[in-house]
Amino acid sequence: MQNKGPFKLKILKNTEISSEIYKMVLESEHIAKNALPGQFVSLKCADLTLRRPLSIAGTAEKTFDLIYKVKGTGTEYLAALKPGDTADLIGPMGNGYSIEDKKYLLIGCGVGIAPIYFLEDVLKKKGIKYKSIGCFRSRYKTDNEHTYCITEDGSSEIKGRLDDYLEDIINSENPDIICICGPNPAMRYVTGIALKNNIDIEVALEGDMACGTGVCMGCAMKIRKGGKLESVKICGEGPVFKGRDIIWE
Repeated sequence: MQNKGPFKLKILKNTEISSEIYKMVLESEHIAKNALPGQFVSLKCADLTLRRPLSIAGTAEKTFDLIYKVKGTGTEYLAALKPGDTADLIGPMGNGYSIEDKKYLLIGCGVGIAPIYFLEDVLKKKGIKYKSIGCFRSRYKTDNEHTYCITEDGSSEIKGRLDDYLEDIINSENPDIICICGPNPAMRYVTGIALKNNIDIEVALEGDMACGTGVCMGCAMKIRKGGKLESVKICGEGPVFKGRDIIWE
């Protein structure tokens, strides 16, 4: 069984890339070599009981990236960490996106762009065709470029929201599969459009992962499987699921 820690890892960078959005780079050859797009790590935040799950946003030879939004005590603690500090985490956890010889359309909304960045890197290295959509309130300061970058404030070449452009993009790109991560309303909307167009879709869900290891059942949900309802845990069986199987609430 693969070692998932806990590990105490050195932080190399922790920089703000948009308003209250941070990118953290950590040193770990083990996670860099073993992580898959869609998987996550769970970080301990000071003396808080529950860890914070964050999607892996990319890997290099001996490092990996995280992207997170400051929205509470835990992430405020993470944002205050400096290069040279250490982070206590477990991972990589969960199941990731499928990697197949298909034409992909990748969609990341807000901090949901994290696993999409990672998936882009892997598809590019494997020579698999893809196009990408990044949807933000304001453009992120990263090295990643998207085929379509949509921002609500017009800080990119395309101003507006995803639903203003998605169907036209699908008609233009004609993907075999869509992979998305973002807020549930956005993923539910994209799933509906994909299924209407007979396009396979995979979604990376977020949930209240109290333990992140499948013990507490805090992220349990229902999906359709083989024509029946089945209880699964986002942290264990997910976080990536087939969009057609999700029961959206």
